[in-house]
Amino acid sequence: MTRIFFCTAITLVSFMSGCATLSETECISGNWEQIGYQDGKSGRDKDYILNHESSCIEYGVELDRLAYEQGRQDGLQRYCTSSNGYNRGVRGNHPNLSCHEQQFPQYYDGLLQGLEVRFDDIQHELSEAQKEHDILSEVYRRVEDEEEKKRIDNELEDLDHDISSLERERNDVDDLINRYRPYH
Repeated sequence: MTRIFFCTAITLVSFMSGCATLSETECISGNWEQIGYQDGKSGRDKDYILNHESSCIEYGVELDRLAYEQGRQDGLQRYCTSSNGYNRGVRGNHPNLSCHEQQFPQYYDGLLQGLEVRFDDIQHELSEAQKEHDILSEVYRRVEDEEEKKRIDNELEDLDHDISSLERERNDVDDLINRYRPYH
């Protein structure tokens, strides 16, 4: 029984230390404005402080939430840029909700531009896939060899899957564009 308890305790301590966002030294030195700034610069939301709190509670350190949030807001000024918005948009991602539209309109300008580029890229990929599908379908109709027909049929199935995925992604990006266009 003691051995099971000991193994469980070791596992729990190992697990908890693996999740720590701050070391004991960082908790004790507690430059909360700087820690908040780094988190804001990384685009982390205001609840991320809870991760730090759980790391530092075992050392008996209390966080300065006001200093942390001030630093985080300053860091968000560096993160919530038009360039970061564009980069998220061009990948078809949702915006980082730490970047509030009223506070960071340039972020949403970039996001919308990126989403529009992504939409155009998907449209082009979709058009190319559909052309390839049409060509393969015509080749399939003309081929007589059963082995070759099976190979082409497999390619057509793969293309159908790719086309469906692209259509879903296009619709998702279009929804995002329509959702965030009203901000402009």
